[in-house]
Amino acid sequence: MYSGGLKFNTISSDFLGSKNSSPSADFAFSNFGIAFSYASEKDKTKRNTFAFSNNQLQNFDGSFLITESNSYHSMARDMMNIANEVKVLGQMNPTYELMGYNSYVLDYDSASGKYFSFVDLNRSLSLKRSVTTTGRMNELNISFAQSADDKYYIGGSLGIPRLNFESTTIHSETDSNDSMRVGLTSGSSYTTTYNSYLPFIYTDMLGFNSLKYDEVFSTKGYGLNLKLGAVVRINQSFRVGAYFHSPTIFYLCDNFYYRMEARFDANTTKPMEAQYPDGGGGIYENRITTPLRFGINGAYIYQKTAAFALDIEQINYGMASLNGETADVFSGVNAVIKDKYKSATNIRAGVEYNLSPILLRAGYNYYGSPFGGFFSGPFDRQTVSFGAGYRTKGSLFFDMAWARTLSKEKYFMYSTVPLKSDLKFVSSSLILSVGLKF
Repeated sequence: MYSGGLKFNTISSDFLGSKNSSPSADFAFSNFGIAFSYASEKDKTKRNTFAFSNNQLQNFDGSFLITESNSYHSMARDMMNIANEVKVLGQMNPTYELMGYNSYVLDYDSASGKYFSFVDLNRSLSLKRSVTTTGRMNELNISFAQSADDKYYIGGSLGIPRLNFESTTIHSETDSNDSMRVGLTSGSSYTTTYNSYLPFIYTDMLGFNSLKYDEVFSTKGYGLNLKLGAVVRINQSFRVGAYFHSPTIFYLCDNFYYRMEARFDANTTKPMEAQYPDGGGGIYENRITTPLRFGINGAYIYQKTAAFALDIEQINYGMASLNGETADVFSGVNAVIKDKYKSATNIRAGVEYNLSPILLRAGYNYYGSPFGGFFSGPFDRQTVSFGAGYRTKGSLFFDMAWARTLSKEKYFMYSTVPLKSDLKFVSSSLILSVGLKF
């Protein structure tokens, strides 16, 4: 069987009343699989099935844009806050506040003993941030199942997910009103239009013009997991089951690159630049362990005409963890995961009506927020779907499905400034499946 189709995404942002929408369209591969079934030679009441499948678990393609034309929310404020908290240059983050210092967005005032910014934090500027993600996560499954008396069914699967993900964030700020000016008078004297305190200036820089911060991150790797499940057919109408999915252990290799530039009025064509790491991108190998999940399900079949199914799944996101090249490198991150992330409930429900040779279907999925709550958080995700199938008199069968997914998230701009953008994700997919029984 092969499934594929079209996927349409729209990500809308609302940043302090400034709204943007970013639509996109892409081909969506869903899955490919093949299964072999045969009767057991030792016990004719049992049947065995081997299956191989490749499923797309996640499509990361998408982008969103955040803008504010008269903004008082410069990245420089966040960098300055962190620098004044850390204090020591050698202990600063080389991918963030230290880049601000090296590109002269920040500087140190020895008289006050504090870092300050050459961006006037009391004047407005034009702010823009774009975030673009690409990539896929596909999983190869090698499965075995056995049935007994056409009543008891057990199965297991070895899953090998492959991950390829890339994210590019571009943040820019511009003094579009030319309100941060510095003028030389005589000698070392100068005048400014700054509203913020400016302890000193550089004559080869003068006032702030613009800044740009780039963050490029990608990761590739593979994982391993195990899935086990069982179903019991109570009678001709009722079936119940349970399953367990082990944690997935991902072995990943990250590539990263950060760059910052600041331009000043004295020479806007020659920016002050900083990058990390020097001479190109950095590489870091790590391991991520996802939480286990388990669930129960049931189905009711009415006179071989209609079928109703329900699946309830539990997952504790606080059980996730990261491990790096040294034992304690992610200890702080893991402590935050354990404290902030909670248990969530996922629900899947579906109905099918048989109008042989045509089948009509409808479904609903609810994925709970990793921060807890039930139908109560902005990180919930819900999907509704409708579909139809056609069974030929021969071995071919066709299925078509339309699904629409809605979710909301809060995107936090900085770490020390409580500033966020509300994101709304709308995804529609049209999938066609073709299968052959032999």
